[in-house]
Amino acid sequence: MASRYRGVIKIKTMKDKTISASLIYRKIEGKLSAVEEERFEAWLKEGWEHREYYERMRRMYQQENVQEVETGEIQEAWVVFEKRVQGQRRIERRQRWVWVMSAVASVAIVICCCWFVYYRANTEQKLNVAVQKIVPGQYNAVLEMADGATYQLGEQQYFLQERTGNQIKVDSTVLSYLPVNNKSGLSQDIVYNKLSVPKGGEYRIELEDGTKVWINSASRLRYPVVFSGNIREVYLEGEAYFEVQREGDRPFIVHSGEQKVTVLGTSFGISCYASEANDYTTLVSGKVKVDFERGKQSFVLEPGMQVAYNKESGVAMERKVDVAEFVAWKDGKYIFKQKRLEDILSTLSRWYDFEVFYRNEDVKDVLFSGELRRFDDFSYLLRLIERTSDVKFVIDKKVVQVMR
Repeated sequence: MASRYRGVIKIKTMKDKTISASLIYRKIEGKLSAVEEERFEAWLKEGWEHREYYERMRRMYQQENVQEVETGEIQEAWVVFEKRVQGQRRIERRQRWVWVMSAVASVAIVICCCWFVYYRANTEQKLNVAVQKIVPGQYNAVLEMADGATYQLGEQQYFLQERTGNQIKVDSTVLSYLPVNNKSGLSQDIVYNKLSVPKGGEYRIELEDGTKVWINSASRLRYPVVFSGNIREVYLEGEAYFEVQREGDRPFIVHSGEQKVTVLGTSFGISCYASEANDYTTLVSGKVKVDFERGKQSFVLEPGMQVAYNKESGVAMERKVDVAEFVAWKDGKYIFKQKRLEDILSTLSRWYDFEVFYRNEDVKDVLFSGELRRFDDFSYLLRLIERTSDVKFVIDKKVVQVMR
C-alpha cells in the first residue's frame, strides 16, 4: 500500500494542471500570493473531489492536537474511497471523466495522510516531529535598483521602467529585460542592479543581452542594466546556472569569489557560497576559461568537466563529473552521489530554510546517494535516511537535530 503514496506531493488534474502539496499547505496558512491564489481557485473549481480534499486537509491541520495517522488508517481510507470510485464507474461509466477525477481524489486522500503525518519519539523507524514547519521553497527574490528602490518579486505581474530607458517585465518566476531594437536611445552609463534570492527561494532573470540566469537560494547577482563596451560582466555570490547568449567576440565574464569565468556562448553552473569550503564551476556545453588570481591558475573546460577550488589551500583541480549532480537543481531536482550527510543537509537547508544541530560529530561524514525533487516533503527524505542507516532526526520547528 505504501507504494501508492510514498513521496507523492503533486496532484494532477484531467486538464494536466498540477499543484503541489506545499501550495495547499500555504493556502491553509494564508500565505499564497495573488498568482498562486488564482491558480488554486481554478484547481478548486474543477471538481467536487478537489474541494472535499482541501476541506479535509484544512480540518486536519486546524485540529489543536495533530494525531498520529497509522498505515492501517491510511489503507482503510484508501479502501473506502476506492469503493466510492467503483460505484461512480457503474453509475457513470459513459462519463469517463468523472472516474478520472474520482481516482485523482482517491490519490489525493492518500497524499494528505502522508503530508500531515506525525511520528512519535518512542516509535522505531518513525521520524520525531514537534511541529512540522519545514516546507519547500518557492519563487521569491528582491530587486534592488541603482537608485535604491527595492521590489519584492514572486507575487505579482507588472512592468518597470529603468532610468536608462529599459523596460522590465516582472512575473512570479522571472525578471525579463525586454529586447531593445534601437539602443541609441538608451543611456550608455553603466548602472548596476542587484537581484537577491533569500533562503527558501529561487528566481530567474533574462538579462538585456538575452542571457538567462537561474539563481538559487541564498544567492545574489549584481549585473548592469545595459551591457556596454567590449565585455559583459556580472558578479555572483552563491549559486547560479547560466545560459549565455553568444555575441560575436564580446565575452561574458562572471566574477564569483576568487574566480573569473570567461565565456563566449555556453551553459554552465557556478556554486560559490561563502559558508562552503569549495567553489565549483561546472560546464554543461560550450567552452569556458576559469582563472584564479591566487596561484595564477587557469583552466579551459570542455563539457562534462569541472573546476573545484579549495578556498583554504588556494588549490584548484579539474575533474570529470556527472554535470546533472551539480546543475539539476534548476530543473527541480537534487542528485546526490556518495555525498556526506553534512553537505547534503547544508544544500537542503538553503532551499527548505532550516538550521542543523549535530548531536554527534561523526554523523556528518555518513555517505548517502539518492535523488530528491525540490518540492518533495522534507520529512520523506529524512525517513529514507533513517531507514537505511542508524542516523536519527528530530525536527523542532525550523531546527533539525541529527544523532545516532
